[in-house]
Amino acid sequence: MAIQIRRGDTLSGIAARYGTTVAALMKANPQIKNPNLIYAGDWLNIPGQRDTFESTPSGTRYTVRRGDTLSAIGARYGVSYMEIARVNHIANPNLIYPGQQLVIPTRSNTPAPAPTPAPSDGGSVSGIENRPGVKGNAQQVIQFFMAKGLTRAQAAGIAGNLLYESNFNPSAVGDGGTSFGVAQWHLGRGDAMKSWTTSHGYSSTSFQGQLEFLWYELNHSESYALSKLRATNNPYDAGMAFQRYFERPAQINPARGQAAQRFYNESLS
Repeated sequence: MAIQIRRGDTLSGIAARYGTTVAALMKANPQIKNPNLIYAGDWLNIPGQRDTFESTPSGTRYTVRRGDTLSAIGARYGVSYMEIARVNHIANPNLIYPGQQLVIPTRSNTPAPAPTPAPSDGGSVSGIENRPGVKGNAQQVIQFFMAKGLTRAQAAGIAGNLLYESNFNPSAVGDGGTSFGVAQWHLGRGDAMKSWTTSHGYSSTSFQGQLEFLWYELNHSESYALSKLRATNNPYDAGMAFQRYFERPAQINPARGQAAQRFYNESLS
């Protein structure tokens, strides 16, 4: 069973409510590293409960096996990995574990979005490219995300992170060949980026296409990161929030927030 965490919930309180233990909850939800840090709006798997979800959609039941990824499962059933994440309330598509029960929606329930042609000149953002492998820069990132509705400070926060992830190179490959693009999407997210950009008329190694996919993720599977980013009001905090909730590196680096502040200042000159 999966439940959504409510404001004021604690793991111990949830454990008591469902007749389980904090240790069992953490085992069933390996994304939780600190039992004192859970967030309203996230979803928890409750061990030992009937295998249902709130508002469970129709579809095929699937038990995750060792080595599975959401993108591979989606490819097996012909369904977008992001749709599987959505209907199963999975906040982080990279965090699934053997034995986890998933609902695989039928293809009729998950129509693919119609491809939209991509303008070769980057639309309203000066100089941004849809050509394969052409690098961008921080000011283009800021202009792009301001055009999407973010503040200048919040857009600079994204730019400060993309500097450290890829130096704005859409052809960047890291982590031994498992991370791709300007945001260094890892494993299943990298596969999803390539599929989404291609299906929407972009090159999978274009700066513009990858920024569009980043914005798509922020409004779908990474909406929690977007809410944290929108809650900031200065570039340093925006850079740190985007790092912590979207990029999620092994170590939090204040240099990303400092870079965001520098890019913000440069955008004003």
